[in-house]
Amino acid sequence: MFSLLLPVAGRSSRFPNMRPKWLLTMPDGKLMIEKSVEGLELSKFDNIIIICLREHLDLYVNEQFIVDSFESATGFKPTLCILDEPTSSQSETIYAAVKQTEIEGSIFIKDCDNIFTCDPQPANSVATINLNDIELVDAKNKSYVDVNSLGVISNIVEKNVISNSFCCGGYSFESVSEFIDTFDSISSDEEVYISHIIYKMLLNGKEFREVHASHYTDWGTLREYRHYCKKHITLFCDVDGVLLKNGSKFSKHGWKTTAIEENLRKISELQRAGLLYLVLTSSRPESEEEYTVNELKKHGVRTDRVVFGLPHTRRYLVNDYSPTNLIRQLLR
Repeated sequence: MFSLLLPVAGRSSRFPNMRPKWLLTMPDGKLMIEKSVEGLELSKFDNIIIICLREHLDLYVNEQFIVDSFESATGFKPTLCILDEPTSSQSETIYAAVKQTEIEGSIFIKDCDNIFTCDPQPANSVATINLNDIELVDAKNKSYVDVNSLGVISNIVEKNVISNSFCCGGYSFESVSEFIDTFDSISSDEEVYISHIIYKMLLNGKEFREVHASHYTDWGTLREYRHYCKKHITLFCDVDGVLLKNGSKFSKHGWKTTAIEENLRKISELQRAGLLYLVLTSSRPESEEEYTVNELKKHGVRTDRVVFGLPHTRRYLVNDYSPTNLIRQLLR
């Protein structure tokens, strides 16, 4: 049995006046927890268990919604393990969930506030990223590993940079019972991190291997989450004079105008990077939609929505304000 555990029972103190971060909406409309598992091959797990707090469900969302939404987004139905009281650490969250669900076998623990690609195996291992390979990370709040030439971890330290390899939020334990026994053996009034469990197991002679991850993006702080969201935009773009040369029913060629290639190249580049959703707005009649969309397609531009037949007037976009909504001003 190999189970994926997604612990989301924290207070999300780094995201004040907002929903718990695992329930935040990402630019593509998915919940953060759904987005966080996109880099994993979920079919290799026998169980997917979301470990959450009762108070979060009572305040924000019901159980069935979480199950249905996750299944719709990923194609896999999760099980909810609902804790009545908050825990002091992620490791205690895992401990409480294992006791409550009585799962056996191997586990892979995945943080919900980042995304990365790796190949989890039912063996003792830690997913890592090289600090030099990423754009933005809260480096001081990571755990780091020393690894020998054979890929075996010799040391793991919390919030102390001892190497360029930091733990990116994926931990495999071959035996969940060993995780439980090790947690029970640690006496501390301080927060017990997953890295502390692994370190104690290393001292007891257990071997952990490094698993190299890739395509890592961190959303663990409000700064990182907003940095990620700001890179994604919905562009309401007029056609005439922006994407195609100005047309008119009174001109020689009517609405059959040619592309403004420089602008289309930039839009195509952003779309290929997955950063742009394009909505065409125009006073062109609706009968010209097909020609316009096809003309843009020739230059590698995908049209997501079309709003044609608008009055030939100024246009305003009015949006509300919230801590998760990054549009704060009236756009014209």
